[in-house]
Amino acid sequence: MNEELLARARKIKVILNDVDGIWTDGKLHFYVRPDGKIEEIKSFNALDGIAVMLCRLAGLKCGVITGRRHETTISRARNLGMDFFYQGFLTKTEALNDILTRAHLTAEEVAYIGDDLTDLPAMEKAGLAITVPNAVEVVKNAAHYVTTRPGGSGAYREAIDLILTAQGKMPALLEQVRQGWHLPAKTNLEIITSQEGIA
Repeated sequence: MNEELLARARKIKVILNDVDGIWTDGKLHFYVRPDGKIEEIKSFNALDGIAVMLCRLAGLKCGVITGRRHETTISRARNLGMDFFYQGFLTKTEALNDILTRAHLTAEEVAYIGDDLTDLPAMEKAGLAITVPNAVEVVKNAAHYVTTRPGGSGAYREAIDLILTAQGKMPALLEQVRQGWHLPAKTNLEIITSQEGIA
């Protein structure tokens, strides 16, 4: 980690991420129910769930901006106590700008973790842009940091650990974990939906 990367990470107050390819490996699994309805299954990594909990302990906010609309992702975000949830947004800077306004932040105080072309404008605007090794090449070229772990295999956790370490918060968090988890109360997660994305 170079000094420029650490300097960017120290400023971060909100971490935003795409879902497919970041929280998941990017594969979409579908099955047909007996009534003929098609359902989608998502698989999430427990390491990433702990990462959100660490952010809550550290006073950092977390949010999702995804182009897809899916109840499983909403449930995951609610269970983790995330602060922002935007679904159906292929134009992710629209959601990012709304979060900046709501949270009274500047773009340099936001980290964005994405892996595909729809993430690129938000990554270019954010103070810290992170991607995964299985991202498309143009996104990797735009990122300030490429994780060693692929999407769905703890890449999100690696990104969070980088930020918490750069901010010097990890030792105190480890001590809190040793003494027992005392997480702040979950917020009432508002689901903001755009129709431009994929159902």
